[in-house]
Amino acid sequence: MPFQKACIAKHSRRHFLGSTAASLGSAAALPAMAQERKETIAGPYDFSDPYDCLAAYTKTRGRLDGSVGIFHYVAHVYGVPDGQVTQLMYRREGVSQHRMTIRKDRTIDCQIIECNYVQNAVTGAIVDDFFDNPLTGNLVPVHHQPPIPGPLVRINPTGGFRPNVTWEPPAAFVNIVEPPLFGEGRVFFNDDLLMYNPQPEGSLPTENPRSDELQWTQLTTFSASTVDVQNPELMSAKSFAFVTADIPWAKWLGMDKLRGNILTRYLAEKINDIEEIPKWLRQRIDTDHPNFFSDPGI
Repeated sequence: MPFQKACIAKHSRRHFLGSTAASLGSAAALPAMAQERKETIAGPYDFSDPYDCLAAYTKTRGRLDGSVGIFHYVAHVYGVPDGQVTQLMYRREGVSQHRMTIRKDRTIDCQIIECNYVQNAVTGAIVDDFFDNPLTGNLVPVHHQPPIPGPLVRINPTGGFRPNVTWEPPAAFVNIVEPPLFGEGRVFFNDDLLMYNPQPEGSLPTENPRSDELQWTQLTTFSASTVDVQNPELMSAKSFAFVTADIPWAKWLGMDKLRGNILTRYLAEKINDIEEIPKWLRQRIDTDHPNFFSDPGI
């Protein structure tokens, strides 16, 4: 049955550290249910089988034991005014958590939550109060991203969907995981996300004139060692994510009627221990969002 939020156990940081530290070791200490699951989905995989590919994708992006996979990332955000030169505006640094649940029919329920902070594009210092928008010359109140859970997405070999959206052309939400690619001892999964606005009530908050059509395009490549992915003793494969996202202007930037869009490039690394997150970022998240690591809410 679909992943249910109410079924998630609350874990202390100590429990989290213990469970994630074991992710690259033997699965012998896992609960019986996880052991049984390991024997069917932990590998090795037949990459000609689309369902095996999705299990390998889950192991690369998240974890197979039901807990969350955590990424630390840095993003560079560019402003792209129509007909003008692209300009680096600011950075964002943050943490995302991915919970991947494989259903009995071998489709995947995926949920994600993240929080990040606006930073100076050059120094990386957090900008807490006002941001000097280089494209308009105006000071605007900064908007850090709080941890708000994203919608549940069900991924299958031909795409995914948001269950609470009625599918009408164009689709409200499409998430396609392509067959894996290989090179230099690594496996790569391309995860392409397109979000449209077929209904006015589903509109994202933006002043961009083109927002009546395309809302969001995000292209992600997850990369992991083929040896780790194929190792049946591992519930999680150490991985990196490379992301490019094209979205309308964020409303907080105060772009008024200036036509254009935001282009963001991310580099993310899956971590095995939250102590790997930079200390300043971990402390800031603990202060602003005390339960983010122990009970992320997905």
